[in-house]
Amino acid sequence: MTYIIGISAFYHDSAAALLSNGKILAAAEEERFTRKKHDNSFPFSSINYCLAQAGIDINDVKYVTYYEKPLKKFDRITQMFLDTYPFSYIPFWQSFPSLITDKLNVKSIIRNKLKFKGKILFIPHHEAHAASCFLVSPFKKSAILTVDGVGEWQTTGLYLGIGNEIIPLKQINFPNSLGLLYSTFTAFLGFRVNEDEYKIMGLSAYGKPKYYDDFLKLIKLNNDGSFALDMNYFSFRENFKMWNDKVEKIFGKPRKPDEKITKRHADIAASLQKITEEIYFKILNHLYSITKVRNLCLAGGVALNAVANGKIHQETPFKKVFTQGAAGDNGAALGAAYFTWNFIMNQKRNYIQKDLNFGPIHSNKQIEDFLNSTNADYEYLNDKELIKKVARLLTSDKVIGWFQGKMEFGPRALGSRSILASPKPKWMKDRVNEIKRREAFRPFAGSILQEKVHEYFEVPETNHYSPFMIFAFKVKKEKAKDIQAVTHADRTCRIQTVNKKDNGIYYHLIKKFDEINGIPLILNTSFNLKGEPIVCKPEEAYDDFLKTDMDNLVLGNFLL
Repeated sequence: MTYIIGISAFYHDSAAALLSNGKILAAAEEERFTRKKHDNSFPFSSINYCLAQAGIDINDVKYVTYYEKPLKKFDRITQMFLDTYPFSYIPFWQSFPSLITDKLNVKSIIRNKLKFKGKILFIPHHEAHAASCFLVSPFKKSAILTVDGVGEWQTTGLYLGIGNEIIPLKQINFPNSLGLLYSTFTAFLGFRVNEDEYKIMGLSAYGKPKYYDDFLKLIKLNNDGSFALDMNYFSFRENFKMWNDKVEKIFGKPRKPDEKITKRHADIAASLQKITEEIYFKILNHLYSITKVRNLCLAGGVALNAVANGKIHQETPFKKVFTQGAAGDNGAALGAAYFTWNFIMNQKRNYIQKDLNFGPIHSNKQIEDFLNSTNADYEYLNDKELIKKVARLLTSDKVIGWFQGKMEFGPRALGSRSILASPKPKWMKDRVNEIKRREAFRPFAGSILQEKVHEYFEVPETNHYSPFMIFAFKVKKEKAKDIQAVTHADRTCRIQTVNKKDNGIYYHLIKKFDEINGIPLILNTSFNLKGEPIVCKPEEAYDDFLKTDMDNLVLGNFLL
């Protein structure tokens, strides 16, 4: 066996992934173990989990691979300091200790703290992103687009994937960044950078793009999708505040985090989403023009923009689109490992990713021991009984905490660590948002039987396959009344298709719900409260259950 560990760390969503002869044995984000949301520390806990899952020691591993080139990143940071001095003096020296002790010291950490004696490789950041989607895709040949805030210097990458090869075609470099544009206005609207960008996407449905022309003042956009930010409006190179006073003269005062959200805020979000989509589709159309390949793979934080992704089939010539669910820096750990296995080692591709269940699993015995230690009142049900009872609870509008099997890798709960509810009553959206302590405007996703997805959504093909909750599609008008709780203000819904082969008991639960209600879909949101990572252990699920007005909790085969 050849074992490879991929690592991402020190920016956000640190993670580790372990391959064995090209197959994923384990992968997890550090936040799930430390309980610090978006934890960016070195992923010791994730690495230890991966090794334990495989039953191996660190020196059974042939390669440890890191998801970027630290020296190149340091070069960009120091150049940015020199270009913007003296304005950047204070932010630079405040961040300097972590640069020296962590970000430039990765090799030493791996050698001295992990006690690893094998080979260490550093993979360029955007190549790691590209590998994370293409090398686990069903395509032998594909166009590839990576878009995020910034790697070393690169912010956008256009590639052609053929077999084991990822061929660079074009790139856009810092400070011109679609991800940083989106993050700037995430902060401007009072939300947290590298954490709340998806909230802006949700908020955009409530506004009109009235500020679209104003956004065009900030960006020089070319027909091929290449663009340049006008740095007279941005200060993220030299300041922790990402914009300057010129932006406030155009868009008004920034929103404070605890301030009420107004129509102006929603209109800014809608305008930002519109300009983002315009740039995104121009890049994608140009990518098609230089590759002439109708398959597309997507990665990077911007590839999590489900609203934009749902329009790719309409706005571009691409016919088949694949993005694995951990499209951000967490997934780049996986990409670094696959780049090593398939490209550097030139091993044949032998894996297509169909799920994200790579995290810890807890047996019924472990769950029962925990429940007995808390004197909890519970009922044991076999699979068939459990499916029938939970489907009936959902039918009676109960909200269910659902904890099954291996924890998901990435930001989406896909039926292993989920909170479930009926999609039918409109008020259910408000109830689940209250349970999760989220903003009222936040939408929910729907898990739907794959064989019936085309009956409810305007998808590009019958039995459309979308397992990772990365695409939002229009709800068919005649079906909107049946799934009001997951139909957003713009009549879209972020979907997860579920099938018998890949989704096991979760598929059978939705199937039973369909038999009872005639609706092949349930509301699915991640099992966590605001500010928390998704639950990893039964103890964490139980704790959240007790803190909230959730009606029932399922832990394995136990119903509370």
